[in-house]
Amino acid sequence: MRKAFLIVLLIFSTSLPQDKKPGDSLNLFSPPNIKKFADYLFCQGDYLRAAGEYENYLKTNYNDTVEFKIAVSLCSMDKYSEAAGRFADIPPASALYQLSKLEFLKTYFLKGSLTEYRAKYSAAGIKSGFRYSNEAESLYNFSYLLNDGPLPDKNKFLASYMGSDRDSAIKFYNWKEDPPHKSALAAALMSAVIPGLGKFYTHEYWDGVFAFLSTGILGYLSYSDFKADHNFRGWLFAGLAAGFYGGNIYGSAASAQLFNAKVNFDFTNMLKNFLSLRNYFIPNINFCR
Repeated sequence: MRKAFLIVLLIFSTSLPQDKKPGDSLNLFSPPNIKKFADYLFCQGDYLRAAGEYENYLKTNYNDTVEFKIAVSLCSMDKYSEAAGRFADIPPASALYQLSKLEFLKTYFLKGSLTEYRAKYSAAGIKSGFRYSNEAESLYNFSYLLNDGPLPDKNKFLASYMGSDRDSAIKFYNWKEDPPHKSALAAALMSAVIPGLGKFYTHEYWDGVFAFLSTGILGYLSYSDFKADHNFRGWLFAGLAAGFYGGNIYGSAASAQLFNAKVNFDFTNMLKNFLSLRNYFIPNINFCR
């Protein structure tokens, strides 16, 4: 497959002006042709094979863009530690050097170790003279929204955002600062007063209706049987009513805890999706034009 692609590629590419050594067009595995094939794989999203072909190219020709593409390929395959090492290898003289520092920091963010990420951020020396200082600070600030520690000052947090990013940052900050959680104690007390009310509080409406009807019906049956001197059935239904009543109180408290877990889960997912769509505030370079 690789040879077939290179043959087709060379048929179409021989008529195009390009920098090449004599004989390159006759050698399917010359460095320029290896790079063309690697670029094709990269743009097709076949990052594993693209990285391998780029490695073959680097054996004879160093190219900082190729090094950068290898790092991007590794990061796309969730090989964050390897990607970080390759981004760190981009030399300061490269036009991609400052961008590679952002990508380097992103790999540690994606690894999920926020403490390590912040340590790398501090060590990276991101200062006001850095071209992408706002982008770097934007991701750094968002890292505080993914753990349970104290939030930075809101004005300081929002300083690096503009336009729609600022609106999103405000939304996420407010959500993190004051999440729409439900109180387990309040849910339990509500259901103790009126069976099922705590379930309504946590938006489990059908469970609330069931708890109210089951407890009410069993209580009524117990009352009716006692009134008719059917003591056995009266005690039976009373026991069932008590069981449903106690379960309704416990279930309401548990429902509040589950509600809060879902709020946290949704927040984290929405935040990660936002960052992914924004490419973690890193400017996009289209290598596949």
